[in-house]
Amino acid sequence: MRDNVVIEDATIVSMVADEKFTAEIPCLQNQAEALKTVNTGCGACARRRQEAQRQAFSNIKTCLAGMDVAHKAKLKELLDTQQVKLVFVSATGQVSSITF
Repeated sequence: MRDNVVIEDATIVSMVADEKFTAEIPCLQNQAEALKTVNTGCGACARRRQEAQRQAFSNIKTCLAGMDVAHKAKLKELLDTQQVKLVFVSATGQVSSITF
């Protein structure tokens, strides 16, 4: 068991792709389409897609931070860790950090 896991964007992508996470953690359900990366299109399209992905990551992190104790315990169990740390931008634009 690890002591601490920091949930970053790459961690979220891995969790969304793993069915055991999406089945247990409501914040990760139905997020695969929002996080899908496509390397085609013009520069303006790419910027809009990147902004949408940044917003999706932020929404998922905010949701994870606001989960109830039972879901947070399940997330720690699935990640095989004692503590989880999230750094995210709140709705007010303030950078927040939470460890549970």
